[in-house]
Amino acid sequence: MIILLAQSTLLLAPLVESGSTPTQPEKTVLSIPELQEPSLFSGWSGKASLGLTLIGGNNESTTGSAGFSLDWSGKLDELGFGAQYSGDRTTDKSTGIATTNSRLYQYEAGYRRFWDESKEWYGFASADLRQDQPNGLQSRTSGGIGIGHRFTMFDNAEGNAFEMLQNSQINVEVGAAYVTENKVGTLSDSSGVGRAAYDLAAPLAETMDFTAAGVYLNGGDIETYIQDFGLSYHLNESWSLEASVNIAYDANPSAGFGTTDRRYVLALSTTF
Repeated sequence: MIILLAQSTLLLAPLVESGSTPTQPEKTVLSIPELQEPSLFSGWSGKASLGLTLIGGNNESTTGSAGFSLDWSGKLDELGFGAQYSGDRTTDKSTGIATTNSRLYQYEAGYRRFWDESKEWYGFASADLRQDQPNGLQSRTSGGIGIGHRFTMFDNAEGNAFEMLQNSQINVEVGAAYVTENKVGTLSDSSGVGRAAYDLAAPLAETMDFTAAGVYLNGGDIETYIQDFGLSYHLNESWSLEASVNIAYDANPSAGFGTTDRRYVLALSTTF
């Protein structure tokens, strides 16, 4: 019986060539890719600034400014929001009467949809609100659509005199808008207008940037141009010292007001 069991075991055993080792069956390993949830803040960037000037003496004056912007950039889409405040209030010591000389509120939103991944041509939609009552403008609201083109300048400037300006960008837009104005002492006015705009961002040095932006509206009794210039000095990766100039032109101001207002602001800003 023992001999029969031994023979049966030999017959059932796999055949192995002399001098070789038994091979193990290959194991199939299933690879499961890691799932990464998209971040809620992916593509978003923001900026906030604050400036304040206090003057004492015969008259006490307080000048304040604040700004905030939030932008999102995707594969073919860009979305931006902005808000700005600037005010000046003077107190006469002899009378104790405080007077608001200027107070500006401005809000804006914009959307761009690029035609392809080269991010050159795009369509846009914009909306903004501007209030500057002490300077004659109770409110101006506008909404516009049109087309634009993004120019990337000095993209091959490495190693020459324009290397610092490499990859500077300027966006140029043309289109139409509908504007409603309400000025001090006049009836409100609404009109369809032509709209032209641009914005520029250019590095001047490793720690300094220059920005500029302008919007021109013209149609019916409405003709206005808003121009901004800015110079930013980077204190570190997050904080900057900014000097800016805002020029607002209105071809048809309210009675008793001039056509042009200017603001000069020095502020501390941070990005996030």
